[in-house]
Amino acid sequence: MKCEICHKADASTAIRRGDGDNADELYVCAACAKAERQRRQKKSLRTRKVTGLPPGVSMSVTEVSGDGEAPPPIIGAIMDAFHSMVSDLEKAEKEAKPEKAPEMSDLPIDGVDAAFCAAGRLHLEALHLIGEIDAVKRAARALGMELSGIEADGVKDAGHVYSLRHHGAKKRARRIMSALVREERNARVRLFEEMPRVFGDSLCRALAVMKNCRLLSPGERFDLLSPLRLAAREGMLDGIDADEIEGMLSADDLANAEDELEQPERDRLDAERADEMNRRFEDVMLNERAEEKFL
Repeated sequence: MKCEICHKADASTAIRRGDGDNADELYVCAACAKAERQRRQKKSLRTRKVTGLPPGVSMSVTEVSGDGEAPPPIIGAIMDAFHSMVSDLEKAEKEAKPEKAPEMSDLPIDGVDAAFCAAGRLHLEALHLIGEIDAVKRAARALGMELSGIEADGVKDAGHVYSLRHHGAKKRARRIMSALVREERNARVRLFEEMPRVFGDSLCRALAVMKNCRLLSPGERFDLLSPLRLAAREGMLDGIDADEIEGMLSADDLANAEDELEQPERDRLDAERADEMNRRFEDVMLNERAEEKFL
């Protein structure tokens, strides 16, 4: 049987086109099936009006449900693991002069798995998306340390990348950093397996903005690239790979240098940046693996 779309190649799969009772089942070749899927993705991700396309197709959404368990007790896990360190810190705090706070320094990320690092900092996007990043910050403060994010162009904690600031022995801080990486790894598993709608929402929003924004600051771009980085590392995107996204993250100037410019010049740079991202992400799509999770 020949493909019912191109009428040339042999049909190898069935697809549905149309909505509700008007939907038709067509037998098509692999190439036409892929083209139909990409057309459907482009239409669902664009916000600009597109003319000349055939009627849209219906898409089912998989119900998202968890196992009913409460979120992992991150604060308790970290505090229990480092109970003795808390005692040491409390003792040191009592002995320290109250009028002088200890100086903190950034702990290098040497030796941390590259999957959990971006732009020279810890990448904790999954902990943010599952709603646990504030709890992790409080746990770090309780241990006398600080998770320091980036504020760029009005975006607080842009990209959800952090430096671990500490004082005292590096060995203690290293153990805390290892605990943070472990919690982020667990959060990513939970995000992909139990909360795909949450991740899919963040990913599709970021992709849609990259395709259609008219002005884009460095801080905004950095923040939007964060969920795209996770998706690329999980092999969920066609048209771009993780290495290219990593390069974009490293290239962004987050020092708010453009704040010194006049508004017309800032708008011009933001417009050029937006146009560049529109072109680069025009053909970036969710692949079949992502569709199974999010569509």
